[in-house]
Amino acid sequence: MKFKQPFILLLTGMLSATVAIEAAAQSLYKYKNHEGTTVISSNMPREFAHLGYSILDRNARVVKTIPPVMTSDQKSQLANLQSLRAEQERQAGLDQELLFLYGTPSEIDGAMNRKLSELDQKIREIQNLEVIMAKNIDDKRLQIKKAGEKSPEYLHEELNNLKDQKQTYQNRAADYNREKSLLEKQYKASAERLRKLLKQKNLKDIEAVTREQLIGQWRIRDDIAIDWNLDDSGSFDSFFQQLGTHASEKSFGSWQLSNNQIILLIDRKQQKDPIGDQTSKRVSEEKRIQVLKATDSELQILMDGKAITLFRS
Repeated sequence: MKFKQPFILLLTGMLSATVAIEAAAQSLYKYKNHEGTTVISSNMPREFAHLGYSILDRNARVVKTIPPVMTSDQKSQLANLQSLRAEQERQAGLDQELLFLYGTPSEIDGAMNRKLSELDQKIREIQNLEVIMAKNIDDKRLQIKKAGEKSPEYLHEELNNLKDQKQTYQNRAADYNREKSLLEKQYKASAERLRKLLKQKNLKDIEAVTREQLIGQWRIRDDIAIDWNLDDSGSFDSFFQQLGTHASEKSFGSWQLSNNQIILLIDRKQQKDPIGDQTSKRVSEEKRIQVLKATDSELQILMDGKAITLFRS
């Protein structure tokens, strides 16, 4: 009996190891070799791991995807993208506060004028004190002159104190003038930003665009990559990729223009996953994109709540 418990523990350990080996054997790896051919294998060669791969279960379902190792350029691009997104989030917060505080740009102008008037009043008060201080300095110099060589030391100390006080007033006036200049720039920038935000909210003020203005190829390379081809026959194809990722999407179908909105009628999509595998499927989707402005070289749109500028290519 005394050998029963160790035997059971040994048997349990052997069974656990067997289960672990079987589980490992059931895992498959999906990757691409140097020729670009998709391979499914029970082993993951180290030489292809940096290209990205997927782990499959025994039913060939993807349970985990390991993205490709980013190059130094891609890492730099991702860092720039993250910085850009942080700035966009900061700007979105400022925009929300601006819309909450002011209803029209003229309200911002009024607030600016009131603030500048307050600073002007402070500057006038400082200038009056400078005049008084200059007179006191002249009086003190006169006292010292009358006393001649026997003028007491305290008169010179008082004169120096008056000079220091006058310099303090001059520095304060200069600070107020710099504050005025900075505030005026900030208020004017806020008023201009509010005009743009209100224009996006009130799309009735947008100049009508024609179908002929939209025909052609358009693109952008910012935090997103977009390529559009709006054909004059009414067909379109588009490419979309969030920069910093390897996944992308192509769409195909027809397009229309109605009330300054581009209506994309998508009937087919091609999608690439993070390791470059492509799938194609039939769809029936409609996407509406508001046109804000169209020129010979630029196309300003509002897509998914975000203002984007595409450039003719």
